[in-house]
Formats: sequence, structure tokens, C-alpha cells
Amino acid sequence: MNQAILFNDDIHFDASRRRLVFTAMVSGMIVPCVVEVPESEVEPIMHFRNHQFDYEMQAEELIEDEHYSSSGEVELTFL
Repeated sequence: MNQAILFNDDIHFDASRRRLVFTAMVSGMIVPCVVEVPESEVEPIMHFRNHQFDYEMQAEELIEDEHYSSSGEVELTFL
């Protein structure tokens, strides 16, 4: 695990956009990490908690590769 990337414990579900959002701290900057959630997912926060390590690993790889959206977010694939 890259120690220059720290994940905050701040997950929330944006119901209007149907996405999970958590943040990472990268060299002093806060980077939003987002996961679009399908309609079929009833408990998005519980889903995240069950797959948190996998989402953080996915985010870490994208951050290391500097794969940011035009709005500065890291867009993850739903697991």
C-alpha cells in the first residue's frame, strides 16, 4: 500500500446521483473517489463496507496512474 495515499473514513451516498463518495488524501490534497451504484443495490453503504478494501485498492491504482476525471475525481468501477 502506498503510504503517500491515505483514505479518510468519510463514506456517504449521494442519492440524487446514485453514487458512493469517499475521499483520499494525496500529498496534502483531498481527492474524491466515486462509485456509481446501480438501482438494484439496496444498501449502498453496507455494500461499500463489505468491499472497502477492494475499492481502496482500485482507487490507489487509479491515483498512482493519475487517472482523474475532468472534475478531479477518481471514478471507480462498481464491484
